Amino acid sequence: MTPEPNIFDPGLPMDYRHDTLQNGKLLNILFQGGTFGNFLKYFVEKYSNLTPSLGDLDPFTSTGTAHNHDDFNWSGQVQRYHSSFINDNEKNENLPICQPLPTNKKHFLYLKKAQLFRIGDVGFSPDLLWKKTLDEMNEANSRYAKEILKFQEILDFYEIKERYYLYIPKFIVRDYYKLEFLEELKTTYDFRWFQNFKNHPWLKKQKVFHLDLESFFDYKVFLENMYRLNDFFNLQLDFSLSKEMEKDWFKSYDRDVTRKDCNLAEAVLEKNKECDLKDLDVSIEAYIYAELEKKYDFVQMPLTNRFFKDTTEIQQYVSFYPAHYKAMNPNLKTFKNLPNPFYLYKGKY
Repeated sequence: MTPEPNIFDPGLPMDYRHDTLQNGKLLNILFQGGTFGNFLKYFVEKYSNLTPSLGDLDPFTSTGTAHNHDDFNWSGQVQRYHSSFINDNEKNENLPICQPLPTNKKHFLYLKKAQLFRIGDVGFSPDLLWKKTLDEMNEANSRYAKEILKFQEILDFYEIKERYYLYIPKFIVRDYYKLEFLEELKTTYDFRWFQNFKNHPWLKKQKVFHLDLESFFDYKVFLENMYRLNDFFNLQLDFSLSKEMEKDWFKSYDRDVTRKDCNLAEAVLEKNKECDLKDLDVSIEAYIYAELEKKYDFVQMPLTNRFFKDTTEIQQYVSFYPAHYKAMNPNLKTFKNLPNPFYLYKGKY
């Protein structure tokens, strides 16, 4: 297992302030990157009768994030922060805090890409690992190519000697991310990070509302939770503007390909819906692979560059998988809650 997560960013002062004021009197949004803190600040400021109108100002980027807001005339009553807010307000109590938190596997799939591959809205994707040549990846920004996309780790793990190959095959990239998704969710670094974040002792002295991250994947869930958030803090949100609220939500969602792909993966795996699977990001493909291997005993997904074209092909593959190839999956640590004697330890968690 990886080391115990530290919820504070080592690259910033422990009491770093993301907004100008120390805290907001109406609401403080305490969030990790990728959990829609900027969207929520914009929404409360715009629709609360306790804050000045934002008019027609539009914060949404081409990828659906609400990051275009530097010129907004914020009221100061609604603030958004990362974890350093805890240290900046160490002696304060009973602060109104909303904490958006992931609650299911789909959300952690989203965060895998939202936090790692969309930092600063640069549009990096794990697909670059198989679309760009090895020389191009070496020349790419080192932080994204090496730290975030884990370019060198993949070369080392699969013993790929750069001088002999032009590209990393797509099936290798998919397999690498699949191995991460095969890990039990509760043991992953991201899950444990959010548990530490949610249960920090300082928060027990505050007035905290835990906002289910599903609010940003399903508009009905969002609206229900906005009613609850409104009642909890008396935000005086103007729900007579519900049509405008819905328009803002979908303006963000419709531009966010990753959110839609995560919902599609859930529909395929948990709701058994018939879906077209063309043009998925390789990390979404890897997640579907991992969940299928967990679901179907003795079946391993194919190591091919081409992915399943639709859910019918998936069902055909698992239904007709030849019995004489079925064996305990060496990538799974356990089988029916017992240690898997065929688990391959090399380079794994």
